[in-house]
Amino acid sequence: MKRRRKEIPFLEQIEKVPNVSLACQIVGIARNTIYRWCNEDEAFKERFDEAMSKGSDSIADLAEGKLIEKIKGGSMPAIKYWLDNNNKRYIKPRLKESQSTFSPVTHIVISDAESRTITAETKEGKED
Repeated sequence: MKRRRKEIPFLEQIEKVPNVSLACQIVGIARNTIYRWCNEDEAFKERFDEAMSKGSDSIADLAEGKLIEKIKGGSMPAIKYWLDNNNKRYIKPRLKESQSTFSPVTHIVISDAESRTITAETKEGKED
């Protein structure tokens, strides 16, 4: 019974703004509770997923409306964004993950002299 009193308002909030933390705060339940309900109750998970989808669609509509307002107002960044993402003639090819030039740092080696310099700089910064 108590769950039902919290579940319905929670799902209504998710349909408005698809943010679990915010909806939980408004309704007064813990995020862990929602995830437990999803794991324990498949029917709730389906209702939750549907509410999240509706909420995401609503926010996307709102964002597109704001973007279109900016475009109508002559905002060049908005115009460029729209063309780059919605018109095949302007879409820039994106690198696939395997083509990426990014190399993550796996380790850093600091010599004793560099270590002393870093330590001295840190101590100087604390004195300021």
